[in-house]
Amino acid sequence: MAGAVALVTNADFGVGGAIAHLLARSGADVAITLADVASTELPDALRAYGVKVSVHATVVGYDNVRSAQLFRSVAAAHGRLSVFVCNQHCRVQWQIDDADMDEDALEEQYAVNVRGAIALIKAAALVVEPGGRIIALGSSLANRVGTPGLAHYSATQAAMAAYCRGASHDLGPREITINVLQLGAMETDPGMEDHETAEAERGVTALKRLGSPEEAANAVLFLAGPKSSFITGSIINVDGGYNA
Repeated sequence: MAGAVALVTNADFGVGGAIAHLLARSGADVAITLADVASTELPDALRAYGVKVSVHATVVGYDNVRSAQLFRSVAAAHGRLSVFVCNQHCRVQWQIDDADMDEDALEEQYAVNVRGAIALIKAAALVVEPGGRIIALGSSLANRVGTPGLAHYSATQAAMAAYCRGASHDLGPREITINVLQLGAMETDPGMEDHETAEAERGVTALKRLGSPEEAANAVLFLAGPKSSFITGSIINVDGGYNA
């Protein structure tokens, strides 16, 4: 990845941080968004790899203006952008027949996972250089909903998968690839500290274990690199066989 410039959003969460680390360790200059731009722990750790690092404010929810500003800031800091990792994630759990359903929480989930991610990808499409990569992180629940209360969440993930398939045709003439990594349950996911939840998630995978952020990062590194140049519009499951 030497010579590449990559932007990873929400790098202050488990998978996002692991992706930023692996890209920097592989030689890419890295731009990251953090909820706390004053935090120095992750930026300093990334600079230790000898690469250029810039820190930008996380775009919260759906905001076309701030999304465009983010990419202009990255381009100003690095001069170019070759890889964008769209790490937007909000998960709430409500059964569709629950009379007490929190409609505001569902709207926030949609604003982050669909409208927010689309706003960022649209802004990225104007900045990412020809031959570049856009990688959206999603959930393998888009394919199979095996848990009560996740119909709405799974619908947001399926929507992003469909959007990226369509976007591949728009970006293809510029040799920009766009793919979705649908992740299974990760060790660092909220709720995995609960033994029963973790055991249930392990039990539904073919490998009978949770994934690690580093395993998700390895898949991102492949899609970000030159060996994935003929892969676009694809949905790749990194879920331990949850959908097997």
